[in-house]
Amino acid sequence: MSNKPIRLAIADDHPMVISGIRNMLHYYKHLEVTDTYSSGAALMEGLKSGQPDILLLDLQLPDISGNELIRLITQQYPTISILVVTSMESAFHIKDAMRAGSKGYLLKTANRETLLEAIETIQQGGEYLEPSLKEQLLQDMLKRKSVSASPLTRREKEILGLISRELSSPEIAASLSISVRTVENHRFSLMQKLNAKNTVSLIRIAQEKGYL
Repeated sequence: MSNKPIRLAIADDHPMVISGIRNMLHYYKHLEVTDTYSSGAALMEGLKSGQPDILLLDLQLPDISGNELIRLITQQYPTISILVVTSMESAFHIKDAMRAGSKGYLLKTANRETLLEAIETIQQGGEYLEPSLKEQLLQDMLKRKSVSASPLTRREKEILGLISRELSSPEIAASLSISVRTVENHRFSLMQKLNAKNTVSLIRIAQEKGYL
């Protein structure tokens, strides 16, 4: 380990979370929290005058989305490594953050040793995903494989495209010269095959899987 401390910044809009992370890291002399921020705007402004080695970033800041911040920071300050520290544990959010450029993903329930392991892994050039989240990603992958065993029909893809354009079922029916009941049956089949709970998630999942 280098004698030079690892410089850390924390971006979270809950003072108790910042205080808790500071207290957890206080035990390690090779770690130094240089700055804390409570909003995305404050973070981007602060980075102009000084950059940490690693940024501990909450995905739910009040003004700018976490993934937007990840993309901005990786583009403007490529030497900063980002470790997401959040309460959001869905596979979608994990994959989205890692695709955006995050080097690691932790839940706010992580203990001190896990936080240290994540920081040191990232500082050494690696990526870190909390062990409990790896299992979640595996289950998500298996579920998607199961879904993909029932490919979409040509008509379903056609209707999916019209749904993504925000057309209602009557409008889709008129466009394709079919009944509204037939459209609703196809819509239900799409929701089942893509494991979607509503239209918003249907479109998102379809985009992820390359149907749109």
